[in-house]
Amino acid sequence: MNDKTWRCGSLTYTKPALLILFFWLLWGDFCYTLMEAVVPSIMPLKFKELGASDWEIGLILGSAPSLVYSLLNPVISFKSDRFRSRWGRRIPFIVFSLPFIVLLLAVLGFGDKLGFWLHGHLGATIEHISPSTFAIWFIGAMMIVFTVFNTFVTSTFWYLFNDVVPEHLLARFMSWFRVISQIAACLYNVLVFPYATSHYLWILLGAAALYLFGFGLMCLFVREGNYPPPPAYVGGATGPVAAVKTYAEECLGVKHYWWQWLASFNGAIGGGMVTFAVFFNLSVGLTMQQIGFINGTLSIMVAVFVLGTGWLADRYHPIRVVLGGSLLGIVTNLVSIYVWLVWRPAAAQSFPVLMAITFGLTAPCAALWAMGDPPLLMRMFPRTHYGQFCSFNGVCRAIGGILGGFVAGLFLDVLGKYLGDKQEAYRYIPVWSLCFAGPGLLFNLMLFRSWLKLGGDQNYQPPMLADRRR
Repeated sequence: MNDKTWRCGSLTYTKPALLILFFWLLWGDFCYTLMEAVVPSIMPLKFKELGASDWEIGLILGSAPSLVYSLLNPVISFKSDRFRSRWGRRIPFIVFSLPFIVLLLAVLGFGDKLGFWLHGHLGATIEHISPSTFAIWFIGAMMIVFTVFNTFVTSTFWYLFNDVVPEHLLARFMSWFRVISQIAACLYNVLVFPYATSHYLWILLGAAALYLFGFGLMCLFVREGNYPPPPAYVGGATGPVAAVKTYAEECLGVKHYWWQWLASFNGAIGGGMVTFAVFFNLSVGLTMQQIGFINGTLSIMVAVFVLGTGWLADRYHPIRVVLGGSLLGIVTNLVSIYVWLVWRPAAAQSFPVLMAITFGLTAPCAALWAMGDPPLLMRMFPRTHYGQFCSFNGVCRAIGGILGGFVAGLFLDVLGKYLGDKQEAYRYIPVWSLCFAGPGLLFNLMLFRSWLKLGGDQNYQPPMLADRRR
């Protein structure tokens, strides 16, 4: 690199070209974040409106998508690393899925109406099923199909940054990437989410239109470079069996990465409660407008804090920043347990109390954790196999999500019956989170210890299966 150009593989950028690249990638992230925010935030409310139980919500919105992701993500990521075309190795996968995602968002918008209509036209074959139950599972089926096509994006979009952004600018770019994501989330939570129940259809149709024209433009204007020939399979063999063997042996054959796999698996089980966060907020006395304001404020706070944590990650390495997030996560859960289960502030006090927790603990914790994925993974995984290793990390999360989504919902159902008050059960969500925060800290400490043994700040090179010394 000289003072006028920057390189990433075969790509060369002038300063204006680099700014244009950043603009389109960040614009794509803005549109994708808004689209991604819609479904998980308003679908639980729609399911509750239709009379779904918590275990059904956890299964449809947590376990089922995680199962789909765990099955498809390794295949898509492995193929994407080795795919070569005139349009690159990532963008073709994104473009393929775009029209299907747009169509399915529209179908989900009309999901309850379509479910009722189908129930009325199927006649005696489903007369033992109530219209609401049929609508719940019809929407659930559409959610699974949506997840199938969205997995093409979630499996390749994040890898695109590693392929087109100059390596020494990645940390700064990822900081701005996080800022844009949080701004998008803030705008959604403040301006859109309060109308989640009253304008459900229009929100989903708006998300479909934004994704089509916004994310589509990014695919049109971002260009990938030329890549070296794809890496050979283990043993030089070919075919599906050799691909599976290569994937498994390379991902599981190095002990160092196991600590990352365990941390991701554990964190995903604990994260199974995310689906029920809105019900926790309602249970402590918040209104929909207050929930939207708090979530939006959290997004802005994280956007501010993440610029600082990005600097810390550049200076001290992301693994140290993630360890700080793990410690602060334990503190956050302990404080939440005390506030909501011991102190129990009145409903009128809940809003300022939750704002204080959000500002003082949740936002800094989220900003520290933001350096774990993908900044830590970019520094920890081999660049040539980045998609493959990220996909295995995603599989560990997906398997944890399969367990977490269903078991978390079941936990709330059982606890609600035991306590005799379902709203009271939601106050125990921090207890669930704390049970997984401790092991998460342990796994991250072991990853840090292994990283130090492999060279640490000065000499770390991502170990591969072929390096028997590792």
